[in-house]
Amino acid sequence: MKIPRSTIIFAVLSLILAASTSFVTWHWWYAEDAAIVPVSDDSIQLGLPGVGGATDDRRFTARSALLYDTETDSIVFQQNGFEPRPIASLTKLMTAMVALDHGITWEQEADIALNEYGVGGQLLLHPGEKVTMRDLMAASLVSSANNATRAYVRALGIPEEVFVQEMNRKAIALGLEQTRFVDVTGLDSDNVSTAYEVAILAKTAFTQYPIIAELTSRPDYTFTVLGSGREHTMRNSNKIISEWGDPLTGSKTGYIYEAGYCLVARGAGEAAHEISVILGSPSESEHFADTKRILNLPQV
Repeated sequence: MKIPRSTIIFAVLSLILAASTSFVTWHWWYAEDAAIVPVSDDSIQLGLPGVGGATDDRRFTARSALLYDTETDSIVFQQNGFEPRPIASLTKLMTAMVALDHGITWEQEADIALNEYGVGGQLLLHPGEKVTMRDLMAASLVSSANNATRAYVRALGIPEEVFVQEMNRKAIALGLEQTRFVDVTGLDSDNVSTAYEVAILAKTAFTQYPIIAELTSRPDYTFTVLGSGREHTMRNSNKIISEWGDPLTGSKTGYIYEAGYCLVARGAGEAAHEISVILGSPSESEHFADTKRILNLPQV
């Protein structure tokens, strides 16, 4: 049977059209794939407005880092800012707030019981020596003395387990959903929060409790021990303030093995609305350096 010439021409044209369509589709598909070039982590730059320009986030060696703007209630920068981690002695900011909520007689005399001495920062008092409640809170916040923290909570007449319950209730009231406390000092690694929630906690502590901001901003604190007249000076555990003289308007350090080195700080002057948080830094020097860098302070 003879195939009509028109049918042959139509078939050839159909084959040409099909081939052309296949080529265009192939080219479009692979051209799109070629345009999606994986970007190396080395080239990712994160800009920190007002914090010294573009910054490679991996230069923050801490597990979590965050910069919070209290004027706009916004996060300027964050690196793992929402991952719960142990916060060590940053806990003492909440302890101080709850104590102040109860009301403190600053000149009330108090001592430190033998069973309140332990690991970590300590305020050494000899038998029979006493200090004021203000001195105990200063020792807790300035030099991070664990025994002074336990002592002023005891002197308030509140069992520690009840006091910790109040700390957790206050965390809930502040909207801190991933923050939990099990002791008043931060020595327990089950005291946890996130960098973001620490920033909210610190904002409350430094703005609503002026005594906390004042004490934690001092390079040192000197007092006279009652009963002996011995003068004692405590240095701020934040070397940015006590050794390098950079002004801050509130800060708190923390360290236990499980938490690494932790530091929350509020800037001064034009940066007084900025709060930086470093959690899980591998070394003391690095957590100070990272804090200075986030807050755009001169490096040592």
